[in-house]
Amino acid sequence: MCPPAWVADNIPTLLRPTILLWIAAYHFFMTILEIIFVERKPTKLLNLTNVRMQSFARLWTYNGEAMSEEMPGPLDELLSRCQGVILDIGPGSGELLRRFKTEKISAIYGAEPAADLHAGLLRNARKAGFGDKYHALLCGGEPESLIPALHKSGILKVSGTGGTAENGVFDEICCLRVLCGVPHPKETIKGLYELLKPGGRMIICEHVANPWRTEGSMLARFLQVVFTILGWPFFMGGCELQRHTPEFLRAAGEWEKFDLEYVGAKDAVPFVVGELVKKL
Repeated sequence: MCPPAWVADNIPTLLRPTILLWIAAYHFFMTILEIIFVERKPTKLLNLTNVRMQSFARLWTYNGEAMSEEMPGPLDELLSRCQGVILDIGPGSGELLRRFKTEKISAIYGAEPAADLHAGLLRNARKAGFGDKYHALLCGGEPESLIPALHKSGILKVSGTGGTAENGVFDEICCLRVLCGVPHPKETIKGLYELLKPGGRMIICEHVANPWRTEGSMLARFLQVVFTILGWPFFMGGCELQRHTPEFLRAAGEWEKFDLEYVGAKDAVPFVVGELVKKL
């Protein structure tokens, strides 16, 4: 392949994250200005973690719908088969809820740690037809945050920050573009595995470290390092480009089915999409 053709085929895909990184940085600085001049609470800037969370919520409020218009791989088909009691980790403001079939779902619990996104999340849940079947939880996916929130909601009978559900309580758990940002991915994924019923299904759509040793690209893997150095995790709410999520999922427990495929394996932001079924 001649160089011009290679450039035409690869550079737009490899550099697309640059656009998103600049947009995220813009929203971060706009958040600072809003805190100072609109909210008039400059002392809020002393808590950088909350500023970053507010900035990411702003980014998602303005751009989440566009970023969710096209999802990778067979995700739509996988979500259309979801049924029973579902745990949705990190739903944001609920842009993907319309892809579920509400008549198949008896209840869905959305664990979203960004309080600023909850109004949009509940609004989109109503638009999708969930009614009172949707329960928004102000928490993350990590056990120390999720378990108390589930206990408070009434679905989990154990309490405390280290509680687990030995036999599982959820028919399905959806992890859609969220495991890249949880603080302790191995522990979080293990905790989610324990919350899944035997025979239950986990739906995965996560961007991961580029598989450059097999079907990926060394250049794309290098750019993941570059984007990280330029501040991707800082501006993107803790999102990590270089996580080995498939390995963490496989190590979480015993699976009857482990079906993940790479989508855009040569991109700087490749995804793994598929379904896992917990062993009975």
